[in-house]
Amino acid sequence: MMLGDVEISVVIPVYNEEPNLREVIARTVAVLEGLGRTFEIVAVDDGSHDGSVALLEELQRKDARLRIVKLMRNFGQTPAMYAGFAHVRGRLVFSIDSDLQNPPEELVKLLAKLDEGYDVVQGWRENRQDTVWRRYASKAMNALVSWSTGIHLRDLGCGLKGYRREVIDHMVRFSHHSRYLPAEIVWLGVRIAEVPVEHRERAGGDSKYGIWTLLRLNFDMISSVTTAPIKFIGLVGWLLSLVGFGMGALIFEKRIVYGDFNQMASVTALFFIIAGVQMIATGLMCEYMSRIYIEAQNKPYFVVKEIIESEEDTCEATDADRPGAGRRRQRQPRNPEGAGAEPAAVPRRRGGRRPS
Repeated sequence: MMLGDVEISVVIPVYNEEPNLREVIARTVAVLEGLGRTFEIVAVDDGSHDGSVALLEELQRKDARLRIVKLMRNFGQTPAMYAGFAHVRGRLVFSIDSDLQNPPEELVKLLAKLDEGYDVVQGWRENRQDTVWRRYASKAMNALVSWSTGIHLRDLGCGLKGYRREVIDHMVRFSHHSRYLPAEIVWLGVRIAEVPVEHRERAGGDSKYGIWTLLRLNFDMISSVTTAPIKFIGLVGWLLSLVGFGMGALIFEKRIVYGDFNQMASVTALFFIIAGVQMIATGLMCEYMSRIYIEAQNKPYFVVKEIIESEEDTCEATDADRPGAGRRRQRQPRNPEGAGAEPAAVPRRRGGRRPS
């Protein structure tokens, strides 16, 4: 099968998901085979330290439609996703998490919407099987992100998505580090559809997102795509300034009318309010400045350690692929099109042969 013959690519980021990998790969293959279209599965190992890589290699030896992209270390889920996007060959590209909370069988719904002409299809977890605090926290954060960014989608955190290849080609050219997939998609101005998808409890293993991780992630989402937090703090600053002037006028009036009137408690309270707002504002400004610092370092978004694929893919990869694909084999501080950086000659291991 030539590279251009792949119709569907499915990207699966993997980080310590050994208990789920065999099932998620098997079910994804079964779904794709039932569609009667050519496909590939790109599993991106994001620095796993359990048996995930060994299991992926075992599965790849049995089915060469599975390709493995190994990163140098744990870069995070979004960089791992972009690493997969940079290596896909399909006309339609899907992403799915490896925890089986979104069943692979739901890919069919996304494919049907893409076939209707949409550019991107976003899964919507209609009946979430999460804890109560997780569901309500997610709704609150969705509302906050939607208000601050103008992204009006029901479920911004669903990992089940479908894209046309043209959208992926634009996305891998981005060069910034602070990336949030829904915001990048909306910025491109593409046609987006939402599809209700099934959601289940995690099949095995532990969630990688605790409460503090989720809070930090959502703050990163907001601060990476909008300056709304700084604008909001600026508004609060103006309001507090007006309150301060009002209290000052009130204290002055009381001193004129009643003489030396003790307003120390009010002044102290006002001082702490203003000091708190100033510290929050300073922290937000430092957060944005730190992002500028990170961008100025010009480090790659991800670094590929090794690619494991079939013998046919290894041979074909030495020829010209799609526009921009050749960048995978060049050493550079950052990919000129923003996808990431890889060694001058990415180690490619030959795995199993494709089923005839």
